Amino acid sequence: MIGGFFTVIALGPLSIMLMVLCLQVLIYREVISMSSVAKKERDLPWSRAMNAYFLVCLEYYLYGHNMHRALERRPWLEAHLRPVFAHHTFISFSLYLIGFVWFVGTLRKGYYRFQMGQFAWTHMALGLVVVQSQYMIENIFEGIFWFFLPIALVIVNDIFAYIFGFFFGRHQLIELSPKKTWEGYIGGGLMTMVFGFAFTALLSDWNFMVCPPPSLNMTVFSNVQCDVNPVFVPKEYAVPGAVSALLSTLLRRHIASVTIRPVQFHSLAISAFASLIAPFGGFFASGVKRAFNIKDFGNSIPGHGGVTDRFDCQFIMAAFSHTYYVSFIKLSSVTIAGVFSSFLALNADKQVELFQSIQEYLQNTGSISDAVKSAVV
Repeated sequence: MIGGFFTVIALGPLSIMLMVLCLQVLIYREVISMSSVAKKERDLPWSRAMNAYFLVCLEYYLYGHNMHRALERRPWLEAHLRPVFAHHTFISFSLYLIGFVWFVGTLRKGYYRFQMGQFAWTHMALGLVVVQSQYMIENIFEGIFWFFLPIALVIVNDIFAYIFGFFFGRHQLIELSPKKTWEGYIGGGLMTMVFGFAFTALLSDWNFMVCPPPSLNMTVFSNVQCDVNPVFVPKEYAVPGAVSALLSTLLRRHIASVTIRPVQFHSLAISAFASLIAPFGGFFASGVKRAFNIKDFGNSIPGHGGVTDRFDCQFIMAAFSHTYYVSFIKLSSVTIAGVFSSFLALNADKQVELFQSIQEYLQNTGSISDAVKSAVV
């Protein structure tokens, strides 16, 4: 399983997106099956079909936005698909309305409460599973680093929490998970922050990880080049006098400054979330299993239960890491591809007007030479 995961990462954005899509479908299926009642569903033959239909509608809406972003780097192809992308939201909403009307049309006397409950459960699953997991895809477009690091932090926290809990655990953390202890919770958190700080420095020199993918076909063997986000560039920080004196005494050499990448400080915040908050995604999943009196969400992974049992913390982690990135790290989102995409949306007269305005501005600021002016004209 671990080898397969690293192979998917090495094959680049497209394979990762396909993996996330498969996970979404499998987890959605496991969550939906929990509320199914075979006897009633035999009398309601369209219930399973509607669950699948609403999933397809939401996937079309979410992945449609992502495909538009990917095709912005291929203007000639985007120009042909522009009408579809321009009305993407309306098309998606229209598809949902078809499903809504379909659901209302299938309501049957004697099953109203059951059908309304199924409708609500379906939408809860779509929100908690599909929408949250979509942040994984959003992270990929900012750089595989932002997809891979949060996943690694959750896994490492789970491992060290188990180790510390096994050897030192004495005090129960939460009733929902009797085997979870405060010792494991705290010890796992500290080790996760240490790992995150060091592992971030290791990944930061790898353009394949830190560069936004130039295309969906990028792989680990691609020669990826980009203007790296400044948070990945090492900076020198002065060490406070008291700390410098202490380190000099311990290490027997004077240390006045240290070189650290700013992203390593950000990794501490992300690691803290992976340690303190993300585990509650697992506790929530435990609460759901207790509510339905089941041990596992499924048996997709022999010896480990269902796919949901393994990814119960990952989705909330992906949502946080993306929100943190957009709030504190992301640079201006204005790109040449994005500007050109907006240019294509204008009619011919507006395109000419914009061209003339840009030409006039460049001439007035002296940004273009006389030779270039005459060539343009």
